Amino acid sequence: MPRNVSTTNVLRRLSDYKTERVFKTISTNDDVKSETLIAKLGFSKRQYYDRIRNLVEAGLIRKHKGKYKLSSFGKVVLNLHRIAERTSQIHWKLEAIDNIKMSDKSNLAEIDYLKIIDILLDDIEIKDIYLRNNYHLTEEN
Repeated sequence: MPRNVSTTNVLRRLSDYKTERVFKTISTNDDVKSETLIAKLGFSKRQYYDRIRNLVEAGLIRKHKGKYKLSSFGKVVLNLHRIAERTSQIHWKLEAIDNIKMSDKSNLAEIDYLKIIDILLDDIEIKDIYLRNNYHLTEEN
């Protein structure tokens, strides 16, 4: 089956709620037959298999011994998806950091901004991504 492995295609596929549910369900039930997953999700066979086809084409899942499992690529995307979900839950904290940083009245030293970031961002992985992208930190720092 031809694959359309691109960021745009992966995001498009996972933006569909039902496809996202299939993807997440397979990630936690990779030893279950399709019939069981169809019943668990409450989808028609067509709804299920249309989404399966989309996930296969995006390179996120593969069929192995009659069962669908996440591909290696799918496992990495699942991890990134979980980070995105956690980030969306704290978007207001990131907005607060932006507002403080962009305030014309703010005379805070850089160390004070870092303290605010440290207080607001308690998710270490998200904090690391933020700092790496906003303060150009390298692995040596």
